[in-house]
Amino acid sequence: MMNDVELLTEDVPIACSLTADELVTRAEEIDDLFTGVQQTQELADGYALRFPGTSTWPQRVLDFIQGERSCCLFFTFELVFIPNQGPIWLHIRGPEGVKEIVRDTLTERGVALT
Repeated sequence: MMNDVELLTEDVPIACSLTADELVTRAEEIDDLFTGVQQTQELADGYALRFPGTSTWPQRVLDFIQGERSCCLFFTFELVFIPNQGPIWLHIRGPEGVKEIVRDTLTERGVALT
């Protein structure tokens, strides 16, 4: 497994390609997903979010990742599935500045940071 430093292999600008209207729709989708965050953990270069391990959550998290990969090319995503249908951990990482973006997004949506 790669460590935090090895994850970033190229410089990608920190910019979102969505229009203002698309950002409104995306914010609603993110709000809906983030209601399921059960716990957060600060990482060196981002945050880890714990979601329920029930049957609907893997697809919801994957849909979120796919949406973000198409507009915010600077994110690195990792998924960890805990055995025995345990929780799903989504790690959102990136270059300098990304951690603050994720933190602000979580805070704006009322997600408790630990």
